[in-house]
Amino acid sequence: MSQAEKKHEKQIKKRTWMMPQEVEVWYVLPAIRREFARVMKTKEVPRIGEDGKSKQHRITQKEIAKMLGVTEPAITQYLLKKKGMRSRGDQVIIPERFLPEIEKSADEMIAVFEKGLKEDDMFETMTGEINRIIKIIRDDGAMCDIHRQFSAHVKGECSACDR
Repeated sequence: MSQAEKKHEKQIKKRTWMMPQEVEVWYVLPAIRREFARVMKTKEVPRIGEDGKSKQHRITQKEIAKMLGVTEPAITQYLLKKKGMRSRGDQVIIPERFLPEIEKSADEMIAVFEKGLKEDDMFETMTGEINRIIKIIRDDGAMCDIHRQFSAHVKGECSACDR
């Protein structure tokens, strides 16, 4: 374990009797949104400019907020690169092996957003993609590892979620 990982472990306060679903909602979901914001901020899409010509347009924080169903200040917080942990979502590091799937989901959400469909369609797409990512993390066993980080009562060989 690297020094950074050891420091990260020390900063996490273990709670008692925390259900895996609570860890998902309080820690993993904000961390997934943070990763989506980071990926989406690097994306460009073709848009028609005032001159009628197609130009590459960088996705704005306002657009990212609409796609993720959060506020613009939340996106600003997700994108800040300060030392330390500002929020619960900063306490979870999404393993790199999941980043290609987050990239794929971000592209799907951007495609739906660019079609200019109803907000209900955007919400359905965003919810489906986040659920897909959470399922991938669960199926991999990484959710159990994250749960162990935050809950003092989870045993090393916990099988509660397998029931």
